[in-house]
Amino acid sequence: MSKREWGQTICAQGKRHVLGERVQGKEHSVNIPLRCPPGTKLVGTNHFHPGGSLRLSDQDIRTAKDKGLKLVCVKAKSKSKCYRFGR
Repeated sequence: MSKREWGQTICAQGKRHVLGERVQGKEHSVNIPLRCPPGTKLVGTNHFHPGGSLRLSDQDIRTAKDKGLKLVCVKAKSKSKCYRFGR
C-alpha cells in the first residue's frame, strides 16, 4: 500500500460517475487538479489516506466547501467512506 496520498476527481456524466486521472501526492497531502473529462461535470474528489483514517481533515472540509464540491470520498487500507456536502 502506498505511503503517500493520491487523489482524483469524481465527475458526473448524467447519472453515472467517472473518475479522473489519479495524481500522486506527498505523505500527508495531495493537490488534485479539479478538472474533468469533456462532457462531464465536477462533483467531488476521491483520495487515499495512508495513515488509515477515514475521517476528513480540516483541509478536506475547507476545500470541499470553498470549491462547492458535493462529494468527498476517502479510502484508507481496504475501506472507503464518502461524505456529502450541500444539497
